[in-house]
Amino acid sequence: MLPKATKKRMKKEVATRKKEAREKAVKEEEQLDLNQWWSLRHVLSYDYMIFYILLGARERGKSYAIMNYFVSQYKKNGIPFYWIRLTDTQQKELLINNAMKLVDQDIRRKYKLDLVTVGDNVYETEHETVTVTSKDGVAHEERREIRSKRKLFARVMCARTFYNDKGSLFDNDFLNDPKMKYHICIDEFEREKGEKKTFDIAYAIVNQLENISRSTKDRIKVFFVGNTLEEASDILCLFNFIPEKNGIFQLVKNKKKLIEYIKEIRACNNDADKKLLVDYKYRNYDFGKRCLVENIQNSEAYNVRRHGTIADILMPKSSTFTNKIDTDNALISKETLKKPISVIKFTKNPKDWFTVWNSNLIAPYKNEQKQVIAMRPYLDEIFNLEMQKSIISVFDMRGFTFKNLITFKQFQNQLELLKPRKG
Repeated sequence: MLPKATKKRMKKEVATRKKEAREKAVKEEEQLDLNQWWSLRHVLSYDYMIFYILLGARERGKSYAIMNYFVSQYKKNGIPFYWIRLTDTQQKELLINNAMKLVDQDIRRKYKLDLVTVGDNVYETEHETVTVTSKDGVAHEERREIRSKRKLFARVMCARTFYNDKGSLFDNDFLNDPKMKYHICIDEFEREKGEKKTFDIAYAIVNQLENISRSTKDRIKVFFVGNTLEEASDILCLFNFIPEKNGIFQLVKNKKKLIEYIKEIRACNNDADKKLLVDYKYRNYDFGKRCLVENIQNSEAYNVRRHGTIADILMPKSSTFTNKIDTDNALISKETLKKPISVIKFTKNPKDWFTVWNSNLIAPYKNEQKQVIAMRPYLDEIFNLEMQKSIISVFDMRGFTFKNLITFKQFQNQLELLKPRKG
C-alpha cells in the first residue's frame, strides 16, 4: 500500500506529463500547418505496411518527397527503384532527354546525379572530357560517358503494357543482398475527370506489381500517389476503402501479430526454408490490406502560396487543388437487409458480384443463392442483353440505393468497364 503523499505525487506527475504531451501535440500541429510542403517522414514509421496511398492537392510535394527518399536510399545503400505511370505515353515522357523529367533538378544537383537511359532503364554514370583530333587535324574537347561506371538507378515502367514485362522483371537473387528492398512508386494512379476508361487500371497495376515482386512480403514499399478527385479511383476501390475526411487510416488487422511475423521473417536472413516455416506458423492470421492511406490536409502556408495562382483564379473549386471531395451520399441507404432478390455478376470473380436486397438496395455479395443477372456473356450464366440494359438504365435513373459509398463506387466502376454492345 503506497503512502498518500506518494500517490498524490504520482498523480501530479501523470497530470503534468499529459499536459506536456497535449502542448507538444498542439505545437506540432501548428508547425505542420506552417509547412507548405508535405513530408514523408511520419509515413515511413509505419514499417509493417506494404502499401502507402497518398492523396493530396497538386504541388503539395508528394512525388518530390518520395523521389527524394528513393534517391537517398539509392545513394546510401545502392537500392534501385521502380517508377510506374499508367500509360506508355506518360512513361516515355519521363525517359526522354536522359530522364530529365523523372528527377527534379534540385534533387539532381543535391546528389550530383549524372543519368543516362537505355530502354526502360535509367543508369547513374560518369563522364570524362577527352581531347579528340578531327580528320583535318584540329583538336577539340569532347565529353564522353565512361560506360564501365554505369549503375542501375531506376526502371520506369508502364502499367498498361504489363503483359510485355511478364517473366522479365523479377530477379530471384535481388533480395539476397541484405541492403536491397523493393521501392516502387505508382505516380498519378488516378484517371483525371473526364478521362476515358480504355483499360482496367487496377488489373494492370496489380499484374505489373506481380511482375516485379512476385511472392515478396517484406522489404517492399509500394507508394500510390494521387490527387484527390470527385470520382474515387479504381485503386481505392481495390482496397475497399475511400477516405471521406482528412487524416491517416490504417487498413491492417492483427497488428501485433503482424509485427511479430515481420521480425521473425527478417531474422531468417534469406533462408528460404526458415521463411517457409514462419509463413506456415502465421498462415491462419489475416493481416488485412497492410495499407496506410493518408488524405493530406492542406496547410495554411500551402493555401497562402496557392492563393492568386492561375488555377486558383480559373478553377478555385477543383478538388485537385483544394483536396476537398464533393461526395454524393444521396444513394447511400442504412436500410436493413431483409430479403435478397438477385445477384448481379460482372465477372467470374465473386469480388465483382453484388446482391440486390429488398427491392433495389445493392450490397456486396455474401454467398446469397438467388437468380443471377449476368452483365457480360461467357460467365457460365444465361446472358440477356435486355436485362443488362435494364440494370444500366435503372442505375442511370438513380433507381438503386447502396449499402455504403465503397459499394456504390465499385458498382459504378464495373458498369464503366462494360463495353458497349450493339443491340
